[in-house]
Amino acid sequence: MNTKSILSLIAIALIVVSCGTKRHFVKNENGKVIDKRLVGVWKGNESGNLIEGMSSQWKMTRNLDGTFILVYKAELDGEIIEGTEKGNWWIEDGLFYEYHDVSGGTDIYNYEVLNRKQIRFKAKEMAIDVVNKNYEFVDTKVTK
Repeated sequence: MNTKSILSLIAIALIVVSCGTKRHFVKNENGKVIDKRLVGVWKGNESGNLIEGMSSQWKMTRNLDGTFILVYKAELDGEIIEGTEKGNWWIEDGLFYEYHDVSGGTDIYNYEVLNRKQIRFKAKEMAIDVVNKNYEFVDTKVTK
């Protein structure tokens, strides 16, 4: 194989790799970057990492327009707390941002798409104080 052929193959490989890693990112109408792999309905749970003695479960709906609806249920000292939160989410500098309308706070996470049905989130900066500074959880996609 001559030098020209080798360089052509390298160029094609670089184009395929770069296109493949960016194809799941889109910009919404507000100019925010969205990772399409995170769009959909997801469920998760945790125990004792946010507030000592509290366990919680949730259903998170992330929309392509960057909005979300979070429905949660938590138990603390035998008391059940249920609620719904709304807000916006986006990707910036490889991090996942989640802005909550009611509190006005933004949580920032490192995230890793484990497979088509699971995403691992690890807290980088939380809007509230949490027990576990290394708070992390896995969201699992809800199938219909």
